[in-house]
Amino acid sequence: MQKTYDNLKDNDIEIIVIAYLLKHPELLDTHFEHINNDLFSNIENLKIYQVLNDFHQSQKNITIETIKNYIPDIQSNTLKDLSSQIDQIVFSKSIFKSYLETLQELYVRRELFKITQSKNSESTTFNTSSNIKDIVLDLEKKLFDLSNFKKDNYEFKDFATVTKSSLKIVEKAFKKKGKYSGIVSGFEDLDNMLGGLQNSDLIILAGRPSMGKTALATNIAFNAAKYFSNEEEKASAVMFSLEMSAEQIGLRILAEQAKIPSDKLRKGDLNEKDSLELSNAYQEIHQLNFFFDDSPNLTVSELRSKLRRYKNNYNIKLVLIDYLQLIKPEGSRDNRVNELSEITRNLKQLAKEFDLPVISLSQLSRQVENRDDKRPLLSDLRESGSIEQDADVVMFIYRESYYLQRNEPTRGPDETQDSYNKKHNAWKDRNEEVFNKAELIVAKQRNGPTGKVDLYFDDKYTKFLGMDKNSKN
Repeated sequence: MQKTYDNLKDNDIEIIVIAYLLKHPELLDTHFEHINNDLFSNIENLKIYQVLNDFHQSQKNITIETIKNYIPDIQSNTLKDLSSQIDQIVFSKSIFKSYLETLQELYVRRELFKITQSKNSESTTFNTSSNIKDIVLDLEKKLFDLSNFKKDNYEFKDFATVTKSSLKIVEKAFKKKGKYSGIVSGFEDLDNMLGGLQNSDLIILAGRPSMGKTALATNIAFNAAKYFSNEEEKASAVMFSLEMSAEQIGLRILAEQAKIPSDKLRKGDLNEKDSLELSNAYQEIHQLNFFFDDSPNLTVSELRSKLRRYKNNYNIKLVLIDYLQLIKPEGSRDNRVNELSEITRNLKQLAKEFDLPVISLSQLSRQVENRDDKRPLLSDLRESGSIEQDADVVMFIYRESYYLQRNEPTRGPDETQDSYNKKHNAWKDRNEEVFNKAELIVAKQRNGPTGKVDLYFDDKYTKFLGMDKNSKN
């Protein structure tokens, strides 16, 4: 009969681990996160561990006799093997850890066998209620969980360990040319405020339609990709575009870099100079580590699954999602607010899980339009679930010129021409003053200051620049 992991019983390893815990119960305190009932395939070994753990939690001593009393039907051979192992133990933390790791590996193998057998059964039946896409996603999640079973990412950490890790962040920032601990955005004033885009941060970039959210976010991701290309690790940025196609975004980037209006590119209305500029721009940027996924109607689970593969294959260090409200909820919820709350919580978990910055664009409610001062506020997010709460950084993009251009003053029925001219000239002067200006408002930063960053907006190419860089152009 073929041996399977489902009926695999490695008593030797299980008995040795239990013997260690009986002789040195303090090991339960130092390894409590890595020992649980699931690790024991033999039912008698499981019962022994449960009794042992209960006694330890009650701060009571336990012996072989105690086990015999609490498990009256236990096999004598089991107790004999256990006593023999206790007599042979020479205490060593490293040896115990090695045995524990072996025990964990045996558990992973058993679970892997169960998963593959179960999914094989689902995929080969004619049950049409089982969606093949859902089967694959569930399989990927379970395999990922198993692959991370032994990782110690969330171990208890003492103050010395924490401060040492924090010091490394400072040292990393000190050694960098850009003097930032995070990833550079390409906007110096923003990087000064944030210290760069920080790993595990969920960054929300919000604004009303036509403010330039996608353009600004694409600029940031593109700048990060250029930054990555000069680093030894050759990291990458990825953009999940749930609204625009990858080709549309590519066209926009080419227009920005070649300094050719997008409408001319779409029409193919190019002269010889334009063609040369376009070719040069393409040659300069086409090998950047910047990837696009324009799959529509993605759930967070699908995002996670895709990102897992991309990260392993392309060393992804920055994620951009355009945009939050287009992410499909995992299941039906009682209302949209709760759906968005779950999505933002999951995006924060994703940023933490993969230890990278996640920038997600977000729409704002119409209530902004009802105010005289249309600069967005954090309160404008509060009807959109827990965005404000879950995000580490919340930024708003605002362009006064957008509203001014749509509100040209008109002459009232009883208004004099002079009065109208004065009003219209004031509007015109203000429009010219703010035409290429944009404000990036950092309304929330969990670990740093808030404030405003002034940007230059080139409407011809739908491109944002820092004020310092624009002055050099």
